[in-house]
Amino acid sequence: MTQPVARLHPVEDRTLRAQVHQRILDMVLSGRVAPGAKLTEPSLAEQLQVSRAPLREALRELVDQGILVSQPYKGLRVRPVSRTDLKELYSMRSALEKFAFTLTWPLRDAAAFADLDGRYDQLMATRKIGDQARAIEREIAFHSWVYDTSGHGLLQRHWARLSSLVRIYMSLHHNLHGAHGVFGAMTTEYWRLAKGENLDRMLGHIDDHMAQGFDSVVKTLPDAEE
Repeated sequence: MTQPVARLHPVEDRTLRAQVHQRILDMVLSGRVAPGAKLTEPSLAEQLQVSRAPLREALRELVDQGILVSQPYKGLRVRPVSRTDLKELYSMRSALEKFAFTLTWPLRDAAAFADLDGRYDQLMATRKIGDQARAIEREIAFHSWVYDTSGHGLLQRHWARLSSLVRIYMSLHHNLHGAHGVFGAMTTEYWRLAKGENLDRMLGHIDDHMAQGFDSVVKTLPDAEE
């Protein structure tokens, strides 16, 4: 007896969808659209010169990542920012990053340090050319080192989710202070301490870095924003 042929799903043009996703993400991270700004499919399709299918797939992915939000009767917007969001983000990120370092500290070896050095060099090189979106991606990659090295799968998945939101707040900081920001020296200190011998100093640096980051970014918000 002839077995029925399984129904196949249409082949997706993942390359096009990925390009659309990256272009919209770059637009958000570069500051060309502000948090809370409304986006429309017709306008995006016209600007990007793409059909609705790959555009919708890219938008759905950005919503899933938390970069965009979609609300009934309000449409699609860049994720808005509030002081409450910032407090929760910085407290969560600080806790996760310190936990990641306690796990990673005894696992550091020559290969791990070489990986960290490469990420640091790439970040510094990208900052020099003034490409804000690329600099943010390199900064995320730099801070992802400790999670990647930890070998803790659940922690890595939490960071992957959180890092999408971190990108938006980094863009606010870069818009206020430029690609180098006011934390260029702190990035170098973070890199140096991560290769050092004193875990307590590393953890203290994370607290200081996050506190200054919060104070800096919150200045970009309107006084009435909560």
